[in-house]
Amino acid sequence: MDQEIAPWASPAARARIAEVAAGLTDLSPGGVLATVETALHEHARQFDDEGIVLYAGTNVLGPAARRVSEPLVSGRPSMGWPGEKYQAGLDHFDTLEVLAPTLVARVMGARFAEVRSHSATLANLAVYTALTEPGDTIAVLPERAGGHTSHHAVGAPGVRGLRVADLPYDADAYDVDLAALPGFLAHERPKVVVIGASMMLFPHRVDAIKEAVAAAGAVLVYDASHLAGLVAAGRFQRPLAEGADVLTFSTYKSFGGPPGGAIATDDPALAERISAAVFPGLTANYDAGRLAPLAVTAAEILADGGAYADRCMAGARTLAAALHDEGLTVAGADRGFTASHHVAVDVSGLGGGRAAMARLAEAGIYLSAIGLPRQRPGEPDRGLRIGTQEVTRRGLDTGDLRQVAAWMADVLLRGADPGAVRKAAAELRARRS
Repeated sequence: MDQEIAPWASPAARARIAEVAAGLTDLSPGGVLATVETALHEHARQFDDEGIVLYAGTNVLGPAARRVSEPLVSGRPSMGWPGEKYQAGLDHFDTLEVLAPTLVARVMGARFAEVRSHSATLANLAVYTALTEPGDTIAVLPERAGGHTSHHAVGAPGVRGLRVADLPYDADAYDVDLAALPGFLAHERPKVVVIGASMMLFPHRVDAIKEAVAAAGAVLVYDASHLAGLVAAGRFQRPLAEGADVLTFSTYKSFGGPPGGAIATDDPALAERISAAVFPGLTANYDAGRLAPLAVTAAEILADGGAYADRCMAGARTLAAALHDEGLTVAGADRGFTASHHVAVDVSGLGGGRAAMARLAEAGIYLSAIGLPRQRPGEPDRGLRIGTQEVTRRGLDTGDLRQVAAWMADVLLRGADPGAVRKAAAELRARRS
């Protein structure tokens, strides 16, 4: 039987899949092992050893969290609450299943935390499942303003059968249009309003948004997937304290823990409904191996006093200013560029986000394209999104980031040889190892 992978994918994806598949000539156990080892080795060399990773959706575990990451635990089933497990012999897991949500709730300033979701997308789906019925409307940020796939009909809301309406957006404020919000809510009548975005340069005005959302009888959800580490450190903003009803987030990215998702709230009734949606609604067994590094990471954030978050934010401001000085168009220039660890660059005049992203990747600088608030509906991504959380953890300082800005400008504006920049970037990484 002929086998295919994703014949429904785009021509570019199908071409790459075919290219990779053509090289998979030995599918014996030994051949597969050799193929996998080579792929892992080359990825580690390119990304972990030599690359300047500015992608906003990544991070690396700290040494202590890596030390307690145990694959054997990940492979063990664990269904139900401590004291009423479907399986015997999991008494020691109880410690992890109590410790991790306790620490996550504490660090996020919440009474309750649900940590069993395997991603923030599934955490969002659990919230939709708990708080809506198929056919209900939710209101979310437009995609051009960083509204995530898991907020839009193509993602988790579509799985739940929800209608999605784009919130009115004020591009000058980088936030919801507060003047238009009450009328919008009265017209659309959403059950849930979701804020928090894939790119956030400045905080939401949560208290004002909450006032309008509460008056409309809806629930306010703040997706802090990208900002969770700053929120946990008491930086940027504290969404629950400012009025959000529910907080969802990724446990890696700026948080710096293992991949996964979490949900936090102060409301016991919401917490119970959301917990039931996670288990037994959307999860049976889950990766319990995440809990130990998650607990260690949360404890380190509590003890850190915000130092790591401060370095991420300072690095972002330095990088943004340096990119601006090098001649690139950096978003938010009139407001100091950024109040978070994110930086956005408008490269619409340089071929757009994806073309610029590809040129920088040739130079060993890795980031992503993204839409920008002022772009037209349907226009290809015109921006580059940068996050400083991984390079900060890997020891790059502000001087290094100014050098990275110069390399980016060399490649994008001055026609520099990407290979020469890649070599220089690898040398910088070697000095910081």
